[in-house]
Amino acid sequence: MQRVVTLILLLTLLLWLQPLAYAEDASVLLGKYGMATTDPEIEGEKLDLLEEEYRVVSYKVNTNTMLSSAYDLHDQYYASRLASMDSEIYALADELTSISVQMGDSKEEEVPYILELDSKYRAVSDQLDLRRQARNGWMESQKEAVEAPPLSQSTQDIVKLNAISDRLDKQKAKVQLARSYPDLGDISSFSSPLAIPVQMTSPFGMRLDPLTREAMTFHKGMDMSAPIGTHVLAAFNGYVEEASENSELGTYVIVNHGHGIQTLYGHLSSYRVVQGQTVKQYEQIAESGNSGSRTTGPHLHFGVFIGGQALDPGIIVPHS
Repeated sequence: MQRVVTLILLLTLLLWLQPLAYAEDASVLLGKYGMATTDPEIEGEKLDLLEEEYRVVSYKVNTNTMLSSAYDLHDQYYASRLASMDSEIYALADELTSISVQMGDSKEEEVPYILELDSKYRAVSDQLDLRRQARNGWMESQKEAVEAPPLSQSTQDIVKLNAISDRLDKQKAKVQLARSYPDLGDISSFSSPLAIPVQMTSPFGMRLDPLTREAMTFHKGMDMSAPIGTHVLAAFNGYVEEASENSELGTYVIVNHGHGIQTLYGHLSSYRVVQGQTVKQYEQIAESGNSGSRTTGPHLHFGVFIGGQALDPGIIVPHS
C-alpha cells in the first residue's frame, strides 16, 4: 500500500513540474526567427553602470553649481567690502588735500594754528597709510578664496549629464521590455495547432496558385491536412483578437500572444471562442473545415505573424 501511495505522489509531482519545464517566454520564439531580443540580466547590468555614471556626473554638476553660487556670493561680498575700504581711503585723501590747502593759506597765521594743522595733517596721513596697508593686506588674503569652476567645463558636464539621462531612459525601457516578455508556454518542444500530427500540404512562401495554377503567389502560412471537425488548438497562451469570417479565409480565428506575436487559424468549420477571451496553449479554440474561397479541400491554414510580418510556421511546427 505504501508503494502505491509513493507512486501516486511521484506521478503527481511529475505532472505538477511538467508545465514548469516548458514555461518559455516570447523571447524564445523571437530567437527562433532570428529576431533581436533583450536579456533582463545583461540589460539590468547595463542599467546599473549607467545609473552609477549618472550619479558621478550629477554629483560633479551639483558640486560645480554650488561652487558657482558660493563664488557669486563671495564676489558680491568682495565688491562690497572693497568699495567700503576705498570710500574710507578716498575720504581720508580728500581730507588730507583739504588740510594741505589750509596749510598753504596759513603762512600769515599764528604759529599755534600752523602747528595744529601740521599735527592734524600727520594724523590723517597716518590713518590713510594704515587704511591703504589694510586694503593691500585684505586683497592679498583674497587670493586663496574660492574660485568658480571654468564655465566651459561646467557646460560640458551639464551636456554630458543630459546625454546620460537620455541613455538612462532608453536603457530603463529596454530593461522593462526584457522583463515583460509574455509567457507563451512550450516553444522549444512545440507540437501542433491540431489535435493530430501535422501533415503539411502546402508550405510557406512562393508557390503556383493552387486554384488558378497560372500565377505564382506568396503563401503567408502553412496548410495542414485536417479532416473536417478536427480540433484546432491555440498555439500559445494569449487572447482571442478576432473570431470571424471573410470571403477568402472563411471562418477564422486570430490569437494575440503579446509582444506583436499573432497566430492565424483559417478555413475553419466553426470556432469555440469569443473575441477578448483568454486562451491557454493547446486549448481547443475551433474545428477545422473547408470554408472560404481560397481552399481546395479540408485543411487548416496556420499563420504566424510578428509585428504584422508573416513568418514561416514550419520553423516551429514539426511536420512531415
